[in-house]
Amino acid sequence: MDNFNNGRLLKAKKLTLTLIMFVVVIFTYLSIGENENIINGLVKIVTSPAVLITDFLVIGGLAATFINATLICLFNFMLVKLLRVKITGLVLAAFFTVYGFSFFGKNMINILPIYIGGILYSKYEHINFREILPTIMFTSALAPFISEVAFRVEANEFSYINAIALGTVIGFVATPLAKKMAGFHEGFNLYNLGFTGGILGAVITSILKAYHFTVTPQKLISIEYDMDIKIICSSVFLLLIIIGWYVNGNSFKGYKELIADSGHKADYVAKYGYGLTYINMGIIGFVATGFVVALGETLNGPLLAGILTVVGFGAFGKHFRNITPILLGVYLASLGTTSDGFVIALSALFGTSLAPISGVYGVFWGTVAGWLHFAVVRNIGVVHGGLNLYNNGFSAGIVAGVMLPIIRTFKEHKDQRTQKYYLKKKELYTMMMREQDKKDSLID
Repeated sequence: MDNFNNGRLLKAKKLTLTLIMFVVVIFTYLSIGENENIINGLVKIVTSPAVLITDFLVIGGLAATFINATLICLFNFMLVKLLRVKITGLVLAAFFTVYGFSFFGKNMINILPIYIGGILYSKYEHINFREILPTIMFTSALAPFISEVAFRVEANEFSYINAIALGTVIGFVATPLAKKMAGFHEGFNLYNLGFTGGILGAVITSILKAYHFTVTPQKLISIEYDMDIKIICSSVFLLLIIIGWYVNGNSFKGYKELIADSGHKADYVAKYGYGLTYINMGIIGFVATGFVVALGETLNGPLLAGILTVVGFGAFGKHFRNITPILLGVYLASLGTTSDGFVIALSALFGTSLAPISGVYGVFWGTVAGWLHFAVVRNIGVVHGGLNLYNNGFSAGIVAGVMLPIIRTFKEHKDQRTQKYYLKKKELYTMMMREQDKKDSLID
């Protein structure tokens, strides 16, 4: 567990600050050589439709995209500090997920109405906004709806008003919907807001289409920042492991217990402390990046979002043992298909939301879950028009909801057979003991 004796807490904070500053310096250094107008890049990012798949590295360039991500990160950090939100595993997962999607779909303009809706909901229900802040952070998965309504080609001044109103409604209804939807997959889909967003997105898309509002999917993916992203990711993951090792008392003690955890409704910060959690986040960051590299794919905004989401949920449900079967399942499912490496990598990274299935029910069912997820996710985006950034979370919720009854049917049947076997064994043992007692009595 965490060791904060003798000023180690202050040193740990300094190390964390060093990590943040390192990322800032690296991004700044990489951006200096770019011949781009950063302000113009930010404007392009903010006014882009952001529908799947829109890589902001293509739209605005590296510097503008990093500034967009930094602004969103600072905004959420300020909310956490002002509201005095406890840094749990779920909060860390939300931070990394939102930060990752700042490279692909989210900007400071399209997330704000959703937060406003969340604030209004907290006032309506007379609860503190900090209680639902992580939920609202995840709800920004539907931010492209705001951008699509506000900045489509034929947009006018009423489009901005409609976009703000729509975002506010999304933020207001997301929390009660998320609570209800969680029961469908029973926590075996870590991206519950992805599933919720998919359902809500399908309804909103249907309404928009009824009034002749068309959404045009796109696929903009960068290829020129591969090495830059690899350097940054590798450095950050290594520093996470070093910081975690230090916080954990200069050791990896306890990590064996963490990777034995099923990951089902598991807050690793609460169960194992910050040190082991950081170590786990760094390790699965390398695993996720290694998987993408093994497929021969170049890193870009969407894949970076996938990797950072995996890292974030390294604080809440994921470790390399329970995500590996999912990655394997997706890869096996891709064999014989015409899907390109990018689709396979993206589906696999986000498909690890099903990690608790392999954690609870084993490698076989985890592999099946990954295989089924790949089959479903390629065809589910049309339901919400590509406006739910957590499309894989939507697919994973469906997969988990379908698989759980099937898994339990087989498990119950197996348990019954095992029970019958032990019952017969017990009866045979009892008969043998009786025969032995009879023989002993005859001898006496």
